[in-house]
Amino acid sequence: MDYRKIVKIFLVQVLLVLVVSSLLVIYVDPFFHYRKPNVNLFYKLDAGKERYQNDGIIKHFIYDTMIIGTSMTENFKASECDYIFHANTIKVPFSGGTYKEINDNIATAYRTKHQLKNVIRSLDWSLHLVEDRNTMRNDLGAYPWYLYNDKLNDDIAYFINKDAIKISTKIIKETLLKNRKGITGFDEYANWNADYKFGEKAVLKGRAAYYVSNKIRSFNSADEEILKGNIEQNVISLARQHPETTFYYFFPPYSIAYWGELKEKGELEYTFNAEKMAIEMILTCPNIKLYSFNLKTDVTTNLDNYKDATHYGEWINSDILKWMKNEDGLLTKENYLTYLQAERDFYSQFDYDSLLKYK
Repeated sequence: MDYRKIVKIFLVQVLLVLVVSSLLVIYVDPFFHYRKPNVNLFYKLDAGKERYQNDGIIKHFIYDTMIIGTSMTENFKASECDYIFHANTIKVPFSGGTYKEINDNIATAYRTKHQLKNVIRSLDWSLHLVEDRNTMRNDLGAYPWYLYNDKLNDDIAYFINKDAIKISTKIIKETLLKNRKGITGFDEYANWNADYKFGEKAVLKGRAAYYVSNKIRSFNSADEEILKGNIEQNVISLARQHPETTFYYFFPPYSIAYWGELKEKGELEYTFNAEKMAIEMILTCPNIKLYSFNLKTDVTTNLDNYKDATHYGEWINSDILKWMKNEDGLLTKENYLTYLQAERDFYSQFDYDSLLKYK
């Protein structure tokens, strides 16, 4: 047998597959790496591909308003935002995203010459408020850096990405077989509301009691420095650079069960002190409108609004847009100390065992 001929045939076949798959991915461009959607095809925005699709959406779509953040923003509906804020909105959530990841992606919008009128963003404090300013999630799979940079020499990783090839093939089939064109909307993109059950059983998960911690966590000088670096780099800096944009930032209204967990772990005062410092820093920027809805206790104490201790239903996202437009829950230099005291009083003194109706 002529082994050299066999090797050559094999290499030619491999090269042919690479060329065909590359041309397919380039033509379809399922992650919008090079351009906005091909008008002759039908695209589906996929919640499982947020970190793959969002960069291209931010770079190439036409918009003046951006909804961005963690899973706390996934149930927003861009159409509602368009109506309430008279805007042209994209929604680009990064589930579990750090402050740096979120901020870097807002910066991409400016770098690609988008004129942002509004940025609506969640500021999650459950994990990421007191976190090193350069932290990125490394537990969600390999980050597709080849999509986020402007280098062409590493785009081979895009061409041979099995998901990109699979999605491109599916897009072609969907277009041809169903004669569909366009793209699914930002109302549906990443929305998980229909996938879960809400209520006390889902939130409390059979909890029998809330216990009192023997240890109280203190907010120390090291925590202060970490928080300062995080807020300065990943919250305040872009607002200072872009006074033409209004930044609607909000602390997500976690449920009463979340606060019970904090109390149980001895972290209530730690949270209040961290929040106070963050608020004071953010309020130095006049074009940031900072909101908190933690005093809407009719919301936070109603576990029917939640699928777990932190995640609320899409109707709360709808309310948040209305509250922000009406400046309901807006924190100012004049009212934030009163807000903090009321928040501390309510969540420190609440009878958490009263939640356990079915224990």
